[in-house]
Amino acid sequence: MFRILLLIALMAGAMAHANSDNIIPYRKEVALKVGQAVIVNGFRGDCGERPKNVDPKRTRATKLGVLTIGKWGMTKSRNCGGLTPAVEVIYHAKTKGSETIEVNGSKIRVTVK
Repeated sequence: MFRILLLIALMAGAMAHANSDNIIPYRKEVALKVGQAVIVNGFRGDCGERPKNVDPKRTRATKLGVLTIGKWGMTKSRNCGGLTPAVEVIYHAKTKGSETIEVNGSKIRVTVK
C-alpha cells in the first residue's frame, strides 16, 4: 500500500513539471521527404524528473538531418514503468538516404526520400 501511495505522489509531482496532455511518441521507423520534420522520441531524465540542462536552441547534426528540441510533455518509459517527464526530440530531414539514429538509448531508423 505504501509503495502505491509513494508512486502516485511521485507521478503527481512529475506531472506538475511537464504537460501531461502532450504524450510524446517513440517512433521506431520514420520516412520523410527532404524538408519535412517529425517528433521521433522524447528525451527524459531520471524517472519522474525532467531532464537537466535542456537547451531549446541546441541542435545535433546527423548524417542526413538535424535533431532539435520541441515542447515539454510526457513519454512512456519501460525503464521507469510508465509515464515520465520528457522533451520532444524532432528530426528535420535535410538530405536523401537512410540512417539509424539513437535518442535516449532507443534506435530509430530514418529514411529520407
